[in-house]
Amino acid sequence: MNKDLFTKALGVNDEMQQVYKEGLHEQTTKFLNDYKIPNEVADFLISFSFNKNIRFNHVYFYRVNDIFDNNTYEENRRCLESSLLIIGSGLNGDFIALDLKTLKVGYVFHDDLWEDSSLNPREIFICLDCTVGEFYYYSMVIKDFPVDGFDAEEYLK
Repeated sequence: MNKDLFTKALGVNDEMQQVYKEGLHEQTTKFLNDYKIPNEVADFLISFSFNKNIRFNHVYFYRVNDIFDNNTYEENRRCLESSLLIIGSGLNGDFIALDLKTLKVGYVFHDDLWEDSSLNPREIFICLDCTVGEFYYYSMVIKDFPVDGFDAEEYLK
């Protein structure tokens, strides 16, 4: 998960001025338990639960207490059923997802997910092979780091 790099990314982020930590709501705790979110992931989310979404240049880390809604929304639920936890979004709305099997982050093409219910979300998941901390840190310090699924495909070539 790489908490240290995520903390470093927060430290170079001008967006943190009006942000404060908040405890998990009961619904969020229930979600983490009901969906058997791995302890390492739950610990990370608890550590970085803020009062609003955090922007890291062109990508977002969602407010942790909104994780239930973001992942159980009808069209998005298939990601969670495929062990992809939506934790943020990119510039064009593509979802930033954490693979709960590998703990690596990538993008899910949101248009494809919403328009074709027969698609397995893993077919449209572009894994960047980095931890959550690396992903958001790289978003702050690497000029051409991918901001959506299309960029991720190009970046991996």
